[in-house]
Amino acid sequence: MIHQHPGGLTLTKRVVDYAAFLPGAKVVDVGCGTGITVEYLCTVCRLQAVGVDLAESRLEQGRVRMSGLPLIQASGESLPFDDASMDGVLAECSLSVMQDSDRVLQEIHRILVGGGKLAITDLYVRNTAADCLAGTISCKELRQRLEEIGFHITIWEDQSAYLREFVACFLMEYGSMDALWQCTSQGKNTKQMGYFLLVAEKRQTKG
Repeated sequence: MIHQHPGGLTLTKRVVDYAAFLPGAKVVDVGCGTGITVEYLCTVCRLQAVGVDLAESRLEQGRVRMSGLPLIQASGESLPFDDASMDGVLAECSLSVMQDSDRVLQEIHRILVGGGKLAITDLYVRNTAADCLAGTISCKELRQRLEEIGFHITIWEDQSAYLREFVACFLMEYGSMDALWQCTSQGKNTKQMGYFLLVAEKRQTKG
C-alpha cells in the first residue's frame, strides 16, 4: 500500500516539527483524503486536528478506519471555519489540484491566527530554479502571492527524492502511471517534475 502523497507521514512529521505546534493547537488538513494525516496529528502529535475534503467517499473510508475521526466535506475555496480560529493549516499535495488555488490561499490566511503556520508540500516543474510550476502556480508566483496575502515564508526545501520514491512504488503497485496523472495538472513529463516543502507564517497585525 503506497502513501497517499509523496513522503507520507515522514514528510508530515518534518513539516509539523518545522511549524512547532504546541500540544492542543488547532490545525486543519486541507484536501485530507482518507484522513491519514489527521489521524496522525490527533493521536501522535496531540493536536486538535480536523480534515477537509470534497470527496465524501474518501472521508467515509477514514471514518470506517477510525471511528470519530474529525473529517468534514467542504472545499478549500470555502473553508467552514471562523476568522482567526486556527493555529495551523497543512496542504499536502492538494493545492496544485484545487480549482482556485489563489482563493484557497486567501481562505487559509483568513482562518489562521496571527503567527499561524501554513505548511505546503506539492509538485513543481524543475525546468529552472526561478520559474517552476506547482499546479498552475510557479514557485516564484507562489512565493509572491503568499507575501501579498500576508504570509512570511520561513522554509522552502526541495524534497524530490520523495517524489521519485512515490512514483516507483506507484508503478510497482499499479503497473502504470495513468491513474496518477489523472490526479495532477502536470501531464506526463516526469523528468521535469519535483516536489517541494514550504512553511509560511501569517504576519501579525499591528494593533
